[in-house]
Amino acid sequence: MKYVNVYIQNNIAKIDRLYTYKLPENMELKPGMRVQVPFGKGDRNRVGLVISIEEEYKLEYDLKEIIKVLDYEPILSEDLLELGFWMKEKYLTKYNQSFSPLLPPGDIKVIQKIAVIKEEYVPKEDEVAFFKELEKNKYNLSFVDDNLQYGKLVRDLINSSVLSIEYKVETQISAKILKAVKLKEDYLSRISKGNLKLTEKQLKVVEFLQDKGEVLRSELLKELEISDSPIKSLETKGILEILDREIIREPYEEVAATKLNTLNMEQIKAFRGILNSKKTVSLLHGLTGSGKTEIYLKVSEEIIKEGGQVIVLVPEIGLTPQMIERFMGRFSGRVSVLHSKLSSGERYDQWQKTKNGEVDIVIGARSAVFAPLNRLKLIIVDEEHDSSYRFHNALRYDTVEVAEKRMELLEGKLLLGSATPDIITYYKAEKGLYDLFELKQRAVVGARLPDIKIVDMKKELIKGNTSIFSELLRKHMAEKLEKKEQIILFLNRRGFSNFVSCRSCGHVIKCDNCDISMTYHKNTNILRCHYCGSTKKMVSRCPECGSKFIKQFGVGTQQVEEEVKRIFPRAKVLRMDRDTTVQKNSYDEIYNKVKNREVDILIGTQMLAKGLDFENVTLVGVIAADLSLYISDYRANETTFELLTQVSGRAGRSQKGGDVVIQSYNPDNYSIVYASNTDYENFYKRELKIREQYNYPPFSKLINVNFSSEDERYIDEVASDVLLDIVKSVGGYKLEYTRIIRMLRIKNIFKSKFTLKVDPDYIKELTESIKGVLIKNKDKIEKYNIYVDVEFI
Repeated sequence: MKYVNVYIQNNIAKIDRLYTYKLPENMELKPGMRVQVPFGKGDRNRVGLVISIEEEYKLEYDLKEIIKVLDYEPILSEDLLELGFWMKEKYLTKYNQSFSPLLPPGDIKVIQKIAVIKEEYVPKEDEVAFFKELEKNKYNLSFVDDNLQYGKLVRDLINSSVLSIEYKVETQISAKILKAVKLKEDYLSRISKGNLKLTEKQLKVVEFLQDKGEVLRSELLKELEISDSPIKSLETKGILEILDREIIREPYEEVAATKLNTLNMEQIKAFRGILNSKKTVSLLHGLTGSGKTEIYLKVSEEIIKEGGQVIVLVPEIGLTPQMIERFMGRFSGRVSVLHSKLSSGERYDQWQKTKNGEVDIVIGARSAVFAPLNRLKLIIVDEEHDSSYRFHNALRYDTVEVAEKRMELLEGKLLLGSATPDIITYYKAEKGLYDLFELKQRAVVGARLPDIKIVDMKKELIKGNTSIFSELLRKHMAEKLEKKEQIILFLNRRGFSNFVSCRSCGHVIKCDNCDISMTYHKNTNILRCHYCGSTKKMVSRCPECGSKFIKQFGVGTQQVEEEVKRIFPRAKVLRMDRDTTVQKNSYDEIYNKVKNREVDILIGTQMLAKGLDFENVTLVGVIAADLSLYISDYRANETTFELLTQVSGRAGRSQKGGDVVIQSYNPDNYSIVYASNTDYENFYKRELKIREQYNYPPFSKLINVNFSSEDERYIDEVASDVLLDIVKSVGGYKLEYTRIIRMLRIKNIFKSKFTLKVDPDYIKELTESIKGVLIKNKDKIEKYNIYVDVEFI
C-alpha cells in the first residue's frame, strides 16, 4: 500500500497543511498530478495536487482513499515541487504561500487535457475505435476519465512518444473564440453544378479566400469593406463554412527583427566566460550602456541552440516593453510574457503557451521565475540589485535566491546583471562563490560617460534661490530644449521616509545606537529608530547649527511637474509615477512616446532609473539626492548610490554625450561623490567597512518577526513571549535582537515586530529555532487571531 500527500489550495491558516490519502492498488500516480479526494466531515469532493508519495504511514487511524487520478502527466514538474518545499522551509511560510505561486493561473480543478498525436502515426487495429472517439471529441481527453481500457491505452501511447498532452486551464476568463471563414473543398464543383450566380460582392469574397485561405471573419469584412450578408449567403449556398477558432491573446505585437550587434573584446570575454563557467551563478557587472543586454541575447541564443530554454527577469513592469522589444526582435515568435499588468485572459494564454512548449523564452517580473518551462537551462536577472526582487506581501521569497535554487536543481546557469550590484552579491563574487565578469566601457562606439556635476543646494539657498531647481540645472534644461534634445528629471523617492533634516546645514537626526536616520511619527510627535526601537523628542531647532529651518523632508513629482510647466510653458512634459501608470498599457505608452520623441521632459521616480535606453536623452536632473539617503534602513547609502548611478546612466547613451546634475544638501556624502564618479569599486570598499563596523549584512543575517492583528490587546504580549522563547532556544552562537517595536496602525491593523541579527553561518539553526518556537506558541497565536510573518533580509 502506498500513501499520497496532497495539497489542497486554500486561504485558511488552520487547514493549511498536507493531507494523506491511501492510493488504491490499480491507480498509477506521480507527484505533480491532480487527484480527486474526499475532504472534511462531509467527504466533499475536492481537487488536490499530489506533493509526494510515501511507502509507509505511521498514524493509526484509517485513511480515506483517493477517488480518481485526473492527469496522465504532472502539471507541476519535479523541480517546481522541490522548489515549493525548499521555500516553505527556508522562509518559514505556509503551504499555500509556497505552492500558490507555482500553480497555473485560474482554477486547477478544471484543466482540459488535449491530445497531440505524432503526424506519421498509423493506429493499430485495436486502437481505431479510440482514435475515432478522440477525433469526435476534438482531441479532448475528458471522455477517457471513466474508461479504464482507454486510460491504459493513453498511458501506453504517452510512454511510446506517440501521444503528448497540451493543457488548457479553465479560468473565469474563457478562451477567446472568434469566427473564421474558409472555402469548402468542393466549392468550385458546387458553383458549376448548381449554375450558381454570384453577386459582385460574393465573388470578391470567393476571390479573397482563394488567395488567403482561412481568415478571421472580422479581417475579411474590414479588408473588403462589406457587410456580413454576402458571407451568410455563400454559407447557405454551401460554398464556404464558418468555424470557431481559439485566438491566443498576445499582449505585445511582433516587432521588426533586430540586427546582430558585433561584440567588443570585453563583451566577447564575458560572453565566453559565462557560457564556460562551472559555477551556477555568474555576476555581470557592467557600467550603464556597456552592452549587458547584448550579452543576455547572445548567451540566450547559445542556450537555445543547445535545446535549452530561458527566463529573463526585470525588476519593473515599466522595463518589460524594452526588454521584450529586444528579445522578440531576436527570437521572433518564441517569446512569452508573464507579469501582473496582463489581463486574466492574457495571463491564461501566456501560461498555456509556456507549459505546452511553444516558446523558448519567458520575460517578466519576479513571479516569472516560476514559469513552467520543461527544458529550462538559464535564468537572467537584470538589475539584480533591485529591491523589488525581494520579499513582498504574503508571498515571501527572494527571487534571486529562488532562481539560484531552481538552477541548482536543473543544473543550469543563473546570470545576474547590474551596473551597481547588491553589496552582498558582489561580496559573494569577491569571495569566489560566484564568477565575476566586468564591462568597463560603453558599447556604442564614441559614446562616453556623461559629465556629472553635484550642486550644493545649501549654497543655492544662501544665494536666495528657493526654487526646487538650481541655476545650473535650469540653464542646462533651457540649452537642451533649444537643441530639441530630451530631458529626464528624477525624484529620488524610493523608500521615502519621514526623516528630519536641516535646510541650513544639511544635518539629519540619526539614532545614537545604529547610525540610521530616525523616522518622524506625526501622531505622537516623536522620532523613532526602526532598528533598535529607541526614541527622541521632535526638535524645533537643529542640534548641529541651531537653525530653525529644520523639518520633515519631502517633495513630490506633481510639484516638480508644476514648476517645470511654469518655467518652460512650451515644453511637452510627461510624468511617470504610480499615479500615471495605473492603466494596463501605461508603461508601454510612456515608453513609446519618449522613444518617438513626443516628449521633451520626462519626470519620474525610481522606475526611470532602470534599463531605459533613449539615445536622444542628453540631460538627467536629480532633484533631491538626499531623499533616499536618509531612509530608516542600513542600506540607505547603497540605495542612494544605486539610484544615482543608474539614473545618471540614462544620459549620453549615444555619440551626442550627456550631462547630469545632482542636487543635494549633502554634496560630500560618499555615496553621492562615488556615484558622480561612477566609481562602484571604491563605494563598495567604503560601504563594506561600515557594514563590518556595525555588523550588518553580509557580515550578519537579519530576520524581522512581524505580528499583526485587528485586536491590539495581546499583540505585544505574544511578540514578547515569542522573542523570549527564541532567545532561550538559541544554542552556542551569539544572537542580537531589538526590543518589541510598535509600528503605525494601517487600515485598522495593529502591528509590532522585533529584529534578530545572527552570524550567516548560523542562519539555518536560528531558522529552526524560530520554527520550533512558532509551533510551541501556535495555540496562543491562533486564540488571539494574531498573524505572524517572518521576513528574511
